[in-house]
Amino acid sequence: AVVSTQSTGDAGMRDRTYLVYQLFSRAPGERVHNSLKSLGVQYAVLDKYWCMKNRPKTGCAIPELWDFVDPENSGKNTFCEEVSSYRHLFDLAYSNPQYRVLKVK
Repeated sequence: AVVSTQSTGDAGMRDRTYLVYQLFSRAPGERVHNSLKSLGVQYAVLDKYWCMKNRPKTGCAIPELWDFVDPENSGKNTFCEEVSSYRHLFDLAYSNPQYRVLKVK
């Protein structure tokens, strides 16, 4: 399944977008994996820029925004930083300096 982010008023799309954006959160890999599997995702792309915790302005990075939505994981490492700990759930299909493509097992 191909998933993308949409900026529409459709509640179903918003819910799916929320699940996909967990890739850039501090959520545990098991939660990210279960969310992607529930959507039928086979591959996921991690963009280095979206994974960054530190931006020129505080509060502008996606992981920082997740801290408001998911306060129980605030302060933990991001999924992007911990993805190598979840090799039992994801394979690295491709990598370059900007992107990592994960195969969802």
